[in-house]
Amino acid sequence: MKGTPPSARRAPTEKTWFLFLALALALGFSLRLGLPGDIEYKSDEQYMFKAGQAFQQNPLLPPLGMGSGAAVKNPGMSLWIFDLLPEIFPVKSPPDLARAVQCLNCLGLLVLALFAFSILPAAEREPWRWAAVFAAVNPFAVLFQRKIWAQSTLPLFSILFWVAWHFRRKKTGAFAWGLLGACLGQIHMSGFFLAGGVFLWTLWRDREVEWAAWAAGSCLGALPLVPWVDYVVTTHPGNSFHWINLLWWLDPRYWFFWITDALGIGLNYSLKLPEFLDFLRYPLVAGHGTYLVAALHLFILVILGALIFQKRPPSKAPQLPQGPETREALQASFWGAGILMTLPCFKIFRHYLIVTFPMEWVWLASFALRRAWGARALLALWIAQLLLTLAFLGYLHVNQGDPGGDYGATYQSQPLGPSRIPEPRS
Repeated sequence: MKGTPPSARRAPTEKTWFLFLALALALGFSLRLGLPGDIEYKSDEQYMFKAGQAFQQNPLLPPLGMGSGAAVKNPGMSLWIFDLLPEIFPVKSPPDLARAVQCLNCLGLLVLALFAFSILPAAEREPWRWAAVFAAVNPFAVLFQRKIWAQSTLPLFSILFWVAWHFRRKKTGAFAWGLLGACLGQIHMSGFFLAGGVFLWTLWRDREVEWAAWAAGSCLGALPLVPWVDYVVTTHPGNSFHWINLLWWLDPRYWFFWITDALGIGLNYSLKLPEFLDFLRYPLVAGHGTYLVAALHLFILVILGALIFQKRPPSKAPQLPQGPETREALQASFWGAGILMTLPCFKIFRHYLIVTFPMEWVWLASFALRRAWGARALLALWIAQLLLTLAFLGYLHVNQGDPGGDYGATYQSQPLGPSRIPEPRS
């Protein structure tokens, strides 16, 4: 009935949820592991693969990683992942290394599912359950989790970070929270902002944390960072500061990416504009566009608009669909990490938000479930995102990627022969 609060709606049974989760995970694994030759393989991916191969010949962990978009080299741990993955998985080719990253992310989905369905208290579970099924099929989750890229290894460590944060009032949980927070930033520098934002928010809001254990874990995790700190202090890399950068304090880019990532729209990130407009015509039938992809984008925006503008009688205001722990986690990642990432006045890219896994979808579920028909809206959005992901992977397969766009030519479509790429170690 219109206006009925979420507390009065019929909740899915546990059996329904487990069947839905099983379907979502099966799809998520297939989307990540399928079409191995269609992976991105540009200079960054080539660099990481070559670094892993070099480690097999000379097993020394490098103190520094490759350069970042901010003109600062990443810490060494960003390369260690690709040095060590071939020790666990059989890696003979770039698709093999991508498969290792994909398996790591499938494990991250399993940890998220376990956390959402078993570890969290019952009152906290529903938004996280939706987050688990969305994270399995969301276009950006699949896009980023198929790559040979340091930040593409973050989701597993990010969900472990949130599991540890959940147990922050116990010494072991607080220690693991500090340790993982220090490691996130060394895998990719976006992790420093998430870990810092969550730390500051929790310091402000929670007086019962085992802070001594957190500090011990943070110090231990920061030990491999010493060479990187020395490098930053002594070399001062990067562009000089310009006052015009202060305008970026007003840039809502972090939150724009947060919302559009959660909804699964914005794949022009990977495609040039002409190719993205062509993608909107897909799938093709007998060479003619069906424009299903364009319709899916419009459908998602209509659902979003309906959720935003739905009117509710004050007397029947819905209860919050998430418990206090989830609410604090959302605020820490949405506001704490978002503000902290915006303050340094550098350009934020969409892929920086990989580290927020899975909070974008926890937010989407929490937002939608405040409406009486929120669960139905989420199911409709889930189906739309699944279809978008299938269409996107199909487009890349048929067109061999987008050679002029960010995605580049797929690995299997590139000519054989040695690549002219920088050496992984100086």
